[in-house]
Order: sequence, then C-alpha cells, then structure tokens
Amino acid sequence: MKIYGSLCISNALRNKYSIPVQDTIKVRVGSLEVLTRLICKEGERCTYMLSPELNRTLLLKKGRRMQLRYDSLNNNIHLGPTIGILAVSLIHRGQYDPTSIKAELIYLSHVSRSLHGQVYVFTPGSINWDNNTARGYTFQKGNWAAAVYPLPDVVYDRITSRATETKNLSTKQRLMQIPHLKYFNPSFLDKWKVYQLLVTDQILKSYLPETKVLTPENFREMMQKYSTLFVKPSNGSLGKGIIKVSRNSGGAMNFVMYGRGKIKNHAENAEEFFKKTARVRGDKPYIVQQGIALAFYKGSAFDLRIIYQKDKNGNWYLGKKFVRVAPKGSSISNLSSGGRVELSRRILSYIFIKKERINTKIEEIKDLCLRAATVLEQKSNGIYGELGLDVGIDKNGALWLIEVNSKPRKTTESEYSTAVMRKTFKRPLEFASYLAGFPVK
Repeated sequence: MKIYGSLCISNALRNKYSIPVQDTIKVRVGSLEVLTRLICKEGERCTYMLSPELNRTLLLKKGRRMQLRYDSLNNNIHLGPTIGILAVSLIHRGQYDPTSIKAELIYLSHVSRSLHGQVYVFTPGSINWDNNTARGYTFQKGNWAAAVYPLPDVVYDRITSRATETKNLSTKQRLMQIPHLKYFNPSFLDKWKVYQLLVTDQILKSYLPETKVLTPENFREMMQKYSTLFVKPSNGSLGKGIIKVSRNSGGAMNFVMYGRGKIKNHAENAEEFFKKTARVRGDKPYIVQQGIALAFYKGSAFDLRIIYQKDKNGNWYLGKKFVRVAPKGSSISNLSSGGRVELSRRILSYIFIKKERINTKIEEIKDLCLRAATVLEQKSNGIYGELGLDVGIDKNGALWLIEVNSKPRKTTESEYSTAVMRKTFKRPLEFASYLAGFPVK
C-alpha cells in the first residue's frame, strides 16, 4: 500500500487516545483512507500536523480545523467530521426567496462555519463514484464556490420533492452502502405506512385520527362513522390534493378539493364521489381519515407545527413550535396554501386561558412528539435527525397527531426569534457531527 506524506502528533495527543507507537498508520477523512507515516514528537499540548502531501491527498481545505479521533477497531486515525448536504441542484442567482430550499442551503453553509470539520453541499450529479469524491459547494462572498471533497462521513438529505427523490433513489442506495457513511432523513414518509407503524403503540393510538386506505368500501364505512372525513394522497405534501368531505343530515355529501385553489362540489353517494374526484386523485394512492372537530382561533382553523430535532448528543429536542392559521373558510393551514404563522403561546392562551393548563398542554405536546419520533425510528429502522409534526387541538382541548413529515421546511426569515431560527438550522449539523463520532462540546 502506497504511503502518502506524514502525520506528526504530540505524545500528549497520542497518549490521550492510546494510539500505539508504529511507523505507519491509516488516516481517514470521510470516505477516503490512505496510509501515512506516523511521527510522534515530545509535547504537552494535544496537537497534530499533516504534511502538505497528506493534506492534498485527503482533499483537506485551508482554514478548516478538523478534529481527530482514534478508531482502535480498525487501527486508523479519523479526521472530521465531513458532512455532506445532499440537494438536487444549486441555482446561481443573486436573489432568493427566504422560504426556498436555495435560501436554506445558503443559510446552512453560513451556519456550518461555526462548527469544526467541513460541510459542503453536493448533488447526485457531482459524485465521482470511481474515487469516492464529490464536487462540493460552499457559499462564499455571494456565490457558490466549488471544490473536490471526499464523500462524507454523514449525509444530511435535503432533497425536497418526492419526484426528485424517486429519480435519485439509486444515488441514495449507493451512498448508504459506503462503509462508515451514515445517512439521516433518508426518505419522505408515506402517510399510510406511518399510521400503520404508530397505531401499534397503545398510547399513540389514542392521539391518531382513524385512517384507512381509500377504497369505496372503506369510504362508505368511514362516512357512516364520522360526519367529516379528509381524503389525502398518501405521498402528498403542501396540502395539495386533499379533499374534505362532509355528510349532511340527509346523507348526501358536500366536498371541497384543495389544489391550486379550492373547488366545491357534492355527491349523493360514494360512487358519485369517486367519479367526481377521479381526475384530482388520478392513479395516486390515497387514504381516508377521520375528521376532527378542531378548535378555532378567531374563526379560523389552525394546527401546531413542531420542528422536532436531534441535538448534539443524539437526543430528541423540540426545536421550534408555531401555529399555522388557515385562511377564513379553509380547512388547510399550510403556508403554501395561504396559511399564516402565529406564536404558539398566543394561540394556546386563547384556547386554554389558564397558565397552569397551558403549561400542562405544552408538556403533553412534548411527550407526544417524543413518543411518536421514538416509535417511528424504532419501527422503521431509519435514522431521523428532524421531523415535522402537525398537532391539532379539538374543541374539547384534546391533542391529535394529524401528520408526521420527515423533510420539514425551514424558513430563513423569522418575525420572532432569529436565535431560535438559527438553532433549527445548526442543530441537524451538530447531530451530523455526533453521528460522525465528533460530538460538539
């Protein structure tokens, strides 16, 4: 095996990590691993230095301070972390919508500078599978600067549409097969599969609206049990394709289809409903869900959106909670459908009034989020660094877990706390450092 340059470490550092005395040792950065000469020098400070040749070979960038750890199982020195943020594309233009994925990526690149290690954005097309490298991008001086990096220790998946995820499935699968590489938030969640996983937990079951796969038989059965139903695409997002169905006293149905706008219609029976909604549903799999008599805020429907994240120690943490208030007359609170953001405490104060009851509900929300995230991760065998949970509050004050999303969008613009907003971006990178074996101190 060819030897590349040298690594000089102080005896204090060697003793700290119990690195055995040897002439050569393997050094790994991300998915690149090479053999180098090991030079130990006297010194009480825990320091190390790479020769220029080793620096070049490992594709390390000037100005980035890498942490060191010793992997005794493989007898190698690991420098890191190297974190790759996987996106579909990067658009080089001056102005960005603060709610766009482009703004997210720029902000992630900015925030990463406060961390040890190296963080870059890359795309499926920028990977060189022959030598385990990628053309990665960092945002510098108003532009994306490109450089070649090793494939990372950890991939943070920020592919934000189901269509592009499906298109790039083989890239994800190949990355997940690379030794040492960890991959979190690996895919979008299917509403029906999530329900099947969560409903097996007896505590969570009481928080979940009854849900079935949409068939004429299931639809008729659910319509007899509940006066309101929501028919949703299993793989939908942003409130598109949702149909709200209400049964009147005579048994006929009124329904509203939500897409770019909203279309009202009616049907005398299930057969007519399926016929009139066929064009909207297409060949997509759908679920039918129990409608909840939700509480209103000043005449508008609302739900709580919780950004739930793993922290620098790998523990779940309630990163951010806010309320999405639907436009008057609408049941869809998604911001992309015209919803607006309100402070959660303002809404909770409006609904529950008493401080003691508000605090009790906040604790119940935290417990619900932790249980849902824990059960989902255990039963799906995936690694999730963040989730978006939609929680409804009914007219009796009871909580309902309406939906769980694995790719919550985060805006870089905040009317409230910029510190909270910054932490919601930084926390997944700190979790990535933890996954790589370099917990943030």
